Amino acid sequence: MDMTEKNAELALLLEPFGLTDNDARVYIFLLERGQPFGGSKIAGRLELHRQYVHNSVQKLLGLGLIEEIPSGARTQYKALPPHYITHLAKRRLESAEHAARELSHISAIGAEQDFEVFRGTRQILDFEERFVQSLPENLTQYIIGGNCEAFMDFFGERYEENSRIAESRGLKSKFIAAPADVPYMKRAQKVLSHFEYRVLDTLPKTVASTVVRFDTVTFYSFANPALLYIIKSKAVAEDYKKFFDMLWNMAK
Repeated sequence: MDMTEKNAELALLLEPFGLTDNDARVYIFLLERGQPFGGSKIAGRLELHRQYVHNSVQKLLGLGLIEEIPSGARTQYKALPPHYITHLAKRRLESAEHAARELSHISAIGAEQDFEVFRGTRQILDFEERFVQSLPENLTQYIIGGNCEAFMDFFGERYEENSRIAESRGLKSKFIAAPADVPYMKRAQKVLSHFEYRVLDTLPKTVASTVVRFDTVTFYSFANPALLYIIKSKAVAEDYKKFFDMLWNMAK
């Protein structure tokens, strides 16, 4: 595979973060070189119109993926390390939680098939029990964690009980964990035989977890009160699955 093909693949990985092809080309160009470049030189090397480069540079600055380097009367730009992408992930999760909370205020009965909210311990525990009881065979779920301690404290003894039922249905789980989550990952592996996890060193500790299942995205928030949001959308689920795959490839 030549570098052009490789860079095209990398550009696709950046798509879920809202980067256009030009944005990705500029960012990858700066990453590969590791030193500051002015806008004119970037445009010349990439054979892009200067206005396109200017637009991409402003966007990348706003996203926190590059930084300005003063150079006399001109300004140069340097890429920040790739792990800064995880800061975008954190902001995206926070934005999703905020959107879910705001949407819950206007959710009506007629919209229940598109969006559901469960509030408080009893409602969430009841939902989980119904979920594992109705699990289809060999479902795969994709989880972005960040606070397994809060998750385990919330579910308590119900965790092992629900996990045994999930195991009998062949549930497969792929989990992206924060470093502090590792002891809980090992605990999960003792209960679930089809449980894989990778650790993303820069994954922040949050009060929420995100789970992609079928055509739904579920957000667990263990703040007070505990809340569970379910977005029923194939498009949203596919988008979050791409997002998960990108983080999975970054994790170890």
